[in-house]
Amino acid sequence: MESMLSTFMPPSSSSAAVLSTQNPNLSPFTPHNHLQILHHPFWYPLSSSLTKRLPVTCCALQQPNMAAPAKEAKLWGGRFEEGVTDAVERFTESISFDKKLYKQDINGSRAHASMLAKQGLMSSSDRDSIVEGLDQIEEQIERGEFVWRTDREDVHMNIEATLTDLIGEPAKKLHTARSRNDQVSTDFRLWCRDAIDAILSHIKQLQVALLRLAKKNIGVIIPGYTHLQKAEPVLLQHHLLAYVEQLEFDARRLLDCRVRLNFCPLGACALAGTGLPIDRFMTSDALGFTAPMRNSMDAVSDRDFILELLSGNAIMGLHLSWLGEEWGLWASEESGFSMEVVSGKSARLVGDLVTLQILCKGLPLTYNRDLQEDKEPVFDSVETIIGMLKLSADFAQNVTYNQDKIQKALPSGYSDPSLVVDRDSILKCLDKIEEQVEVGQFLGTQNEEPAKNIHTTRSQNGQVPTDFHLWCYDAIDTIVSHIKHLQVAMVRLAKKNTGVIVPGYTHLQRAQPVLLQHHLLAYVEQLERDAERLLDCTARLNIMKNSMEAVVSDHAFVLEFLSANSITAIHLSRLGEEWVLWASEEFGFITPSDSVSTGSSIMPQKKNPDPMELVRGKSARVVGDLVKLQLAHHHGLQVDKEPVTDSVKTIIGMLEVSAEFAQNITYSQDRIQKSLPAGHLDATTLADYLVHKAS
Repeated sequence: MESMLSTFMPPSSSSAAVLSTQNPNLSPFTPHNHLQILHHPFWYPLSSSLTKRLPVTCCALQQPNMAAPAKEAKLWGGRFEEGVTDAVERFTESISFDKKLYKQDINGSRAHASMLAKQGLMSSSDRDSIVEGLDQIEEQIERGEFVWRTDREDVHMNIEATLTDLIGEPAKKLHTARSRNDQVSTDFRLWCRDAIDAILSHIKQLQVALLRLAKKNIGVIIPGYTHLQKAEPVLLQHHLLAYVEQLEFDARRLLDCRVRLNFCPLGACALAGTGLPIDRFMTSDALGFTAPMRNSMDAVSDRDFILELLSGNAIMGLHLSWLGEEWGLWASEESGFSMEVVSGKSARLVGDLVTLQILCKGLPLTYNRDLQEDKEPVFDSVETIIGMLKLSADFAQNVTYNQDKIQKALPSGYSDPSLVVDRDSILKCLDKIEEQVEVGQFLGTQNEEPAKNIHTTRSQNGQVPTDFHLWCYDAIDTIVSHIKHLQVAMVRLAKKNTGVIVPGYTHLQRAQPVLLQHHLLAYVEQLERDAERLLDCTARLNIMKNSMEAVVSDHAFVLEFLSANSITAIHLSRLGEEWVLWASEEFGFITPSDSVSTGSSIMPQKKNPDPMELVRGKSARVVGDLVKLQLAHHHGLQVDKEPVTDSVKTIIGMLEVSAEFAQNITYSQDRIQKSLPAGHLDATTLADYLVHKAS
């Protein structure tokens, strides 16, 4: 139980200090004041009198079962009498792909060991032995000499077991105040952060290649196309800069994702923190995070950061597919082949995203083994998008425009290019844009405030946003309002049940008990990020510069909008799954009122939580709307309205009914109390403690 009131946040700080550590560049959608109050208890150290009555929870490593024959005992296998079968071992291993996380895992362990030593939970000599051992392991891996073993399951256990082989007992202390649940979440965030940095570098290289291609062809006029039919002629520079601008928006999406993922899960342990006096800010700072994550259950369970990363990759992949298809059409049969591959691989990125969306849908809190399957789609998406960017840049550096052929393709009646083009001015403009791209300021600085009144904002070329943009802005405002309404309903539900302790779950098995407030606030945190994504989406469209990009911007904008909706829908599906389970006779943790329930025509005693079942089910519809939009192309942009309007209507309905449900359920404290493992503090005593500490 001490784990529930532990040092998940350091006792020397205040709740206001936690919120102030958040990146000031995040969206202006700020948490409610009462959110701070409900986080407040986690900042207090336990009183000595209460501590005596609480069992200390420690994530210390289990001693291996020395009596186990043949196979090496699992690190978690101390209580198990027999090992897993070969088929189970083969099916559940992840070392074949998650070994890519080795560098992040080793860096995380170095930071964790240093923190344990500073806090007096490990001697400095043990820390030094661990760091030296980790250095040896890293060198072995990079030389290709490290032996990855499937019987050790994953990258974490391979490294930790090998460290034990190298240095003995000190290695077993490394798992103190840490679980694989917070460890893998930390490793994966670090890997994704590095991946985003790599992708951004390749985006910049492609932008520069396109700009230099434009400078090589100053004054060239080409046919513009709509509906794949020749329309107004345009400067080739203007045409190429449309792609440069699309890539800039792609980079912005990834930068927004990077800001949101850059919070440290370490210290969350399995799901409820630890009673040991750790310093989460020390490990967070050492690993380059902005701050520790505020909610331990959110920290180990949510994967919205990879959904957002893969959404960004999928949108960028579609942009590159447009470029690839165009160059494939414009090139000769012999030289068009490579760009056809770029166009085709965009489907792979969409597939990776859909895989992850299906994976995450309906998973209740907290960690579930399903999440082991999140690695391969991400690895594949990152590898694919980098390959597409590199090949596109190579192609841009090796393409020659046939000006004679282009001139013949122009409609008659247009002036000779040399009479209408100021070459020096264009060159000067392109040089300036290249400088801006190099420093990441092509569309302005990352910190600029979004326009306060979107509906009266004009882009720099004087164009008014389209009717559809304005409709989407209104829709986003409405959705954000409903998100806030649901957050308030969840917070009020938490306040109504102050002091209630519920079982925490990992792998759908009972684990450490947690405060119900902490549990509900995990969803409030997720909804907060959902609102930030939507607000970032609206801000992005206000800085459009290129008219050709503006014509097709609807597509990227609504793709981002529907991607954000799909992440929100997946969060709501997880909430729905949990409430449906908890309302079942087997759990009996909650009782929905008649106003949010339905009955059975043949079993009158039944009360069904149908609204939340439909919330769970309708999340698939929101994901489906996104997929429909991803398949729309060229004239298909006409059909983008129906998926968008359906997605908006569905997500608003899901948010609305979830808030209604939150306002009309009752938690059965007796039933919950009976489900708690023996030896944990009862809710009344804990509530009394919290009241006295807060007063």
